[in-house]
Amino acid sequence: MSHRRFSSLVAAVAGLMLAFHVSVAQCHAQATTGSGDAKVVVGTMRVAPFASRNDDGHWSGLSIELWREVAAELDLDFEFREFDYDIQGLLDAIENREVSLAIANLPVTPEGEARFDFSHPYFAAGLGIAVRAGAQGGLVGFLSALPWPQIFGTIALLFSALLLAGSLIWFLERRRNPAHFDPDPVRGVGDGVWWAAVTMTTTGYGDKTPITWRGRLVGLVWMFISIFCIAAFSATLASSFVVGRLKTGISGPEDLPKVRLGVVAGSAGEQWAELQGLKPRSFPFVIQASRALQRGEIEALVFERAILGHMIKEYAWTDLHILPQTLAVRDYALAFPVGSVLKEDVNRALLKVTQDGSWASLVQRHVGTSGN
Repeated sequence: MSHRRFSSLVAAVAGLMLAFHVSVAQCHAQATTGSGDAKVVVGTMRVAPFASRNDDGHWSGLSIELWREVAAELDLDFEFREFDYDIQGLLDAIENREVSLAIANLPVTPEGEARFDFSHPYFAAGLGIAVRAGAQGGLVGFLSALPWPQIFGTIALLFSALLLAGSLIWFLERRRNPAHFDPDPVRGVGDGVWWAAVTMTTTGYGDKTPITWRGRLVGLVWMFISIFCIAAFSATLASSFVVGRLKTGISGPEDLPKVRLGVVAGSAGEQWAELQGLKPRSFPFVIQASRALQRGEIEALVFERAILGHMIKEYAWTDLHILPQTLAVRDYALAFPVGSVLKEDVNRALLKVTQDGSWASLVQRHVGTSGN
């Protein structure tokens, strides 16, 4: 074989290899963008304040604005594909390469990492507890929080002391003083209890008085005992009311095991509640759970605090508020099909956008202070 023919053969093989690599790259790019014309298909769903769509089809929200800035940085042509409140459908579409990427309020989780590729995180979202504004007070809540066993126990001890003192004074006075303490045991003990009660309360009607020296000695001792009984009874009631006041309402996550708790099915709130060993009532959508909270069907709702805060503000729900504690924090990120050729470029643009000074203003405008 001549040198010229050998060189031509090498050039032909190299050309075929180059064409093969270009073809594979094009197929791979089409698979990860979801279309043959290289338009990026962005899957999303309405979940304010991260992604919202108005009646004329315009999308807005923190995640949407972030993607627009990333796409502008990379000069990408894109279109949104909505998954109408179908988070599972959106996740399946990413895994099946039906979309180029997805963006909404997608948390970075070990389960998700096994199915998708995540971008760098762009928002730290915390769980919050929503309660009714009236859950912090009210007569019914106050009375239900009182330690009634302790109160009834104190009252029982007090009546036992009255019965003991009344029986003793009747036994000592029944023969010498029948006018004040009837010889009949039932009526006589009743007279004695009446005397013990009026003596304890220092009312002193004078209609029942002992005349024997033993009876008067018991009466003297009972007067001093009564002082301690009244003081102890008053202190017990006062402390019970204070404890009841402190325990009224829901002040934090430590109160959740004692109340009717609501969560949204498949949400981070449901996962958190299960990890805590709680048994909440599950709702398909957050709007249903919020309405149930307003109606009093549940007493607390655990959900993403940024979304709860936005809904309370958007719908002017003055009867609901969010407690200050943050239960858990999760990072939100974009999700790509495994091996997406877009991921690295998007990550670089994402870092540039989120490290810009305008990003903090964008977060404040859409989420405010309720994010975490």
